[in-house]
Amino acid sequence: MNAQQPLAGQTALITGASRGIGLAIARRLGEMGARLALCARDAERLEQAEAQLRQAGCRTLAVAADVTHAAAVDALVQQVIGTLGGIDILVNNAGVGVFAPLHELREDDWDRVMNTNLKGVYLCSRAVAPQMIRRRRGHIINISSLAGKNAFAGGGVYCASKWGLQGLTACL
Repeated sequence: MNAQQPLAGQTALITGASRGIGLAIARRLGEMGARLALCARDAERLEQAEAQLRQAGCRTLAVAADVTHAAAVDALVQQVIGTLGGIDILVNNAGVGVFAPLHELREDDWDRVMNTNLKGVYLCSRAVAPQMIRRRRGHIINISSLAGKNAFAGGGVYCASKWGLQGLTACL
């Protein structure tokens, strides 16, 4: 193992990788030698993120996909495996937040938050787990929030999604 690049030869799939925490995680994993599979819904932002990472010397594959749809996640995982080899690290970072008192929250907002923050983690983890089990190695990292332990006014759906994520993570 190279002390400067301890992840050399490994592939990391990062969801929500086009900006913010996801992009920062991708950058750091790339610095550590990992091949990067970047996923986000916004293809244009994803291309910009990929260009930044390639300019920094990272090996990347960018795939625009919506983690709330099983078929899209399965296609994403198959493309990553086919292009970069097995997935050694999955970082479930994709997330959205809608904040409003529960009685003012629209059902479609509830569904969007729960589908992205919780169902998306389930779908991505389910898609990569078989090859991790078969290869007898792999890491699944779920990015949560203090809202997964501490509720706050107006945070009903966001807190519910993150509390659920805490439970799902504990079961993995």
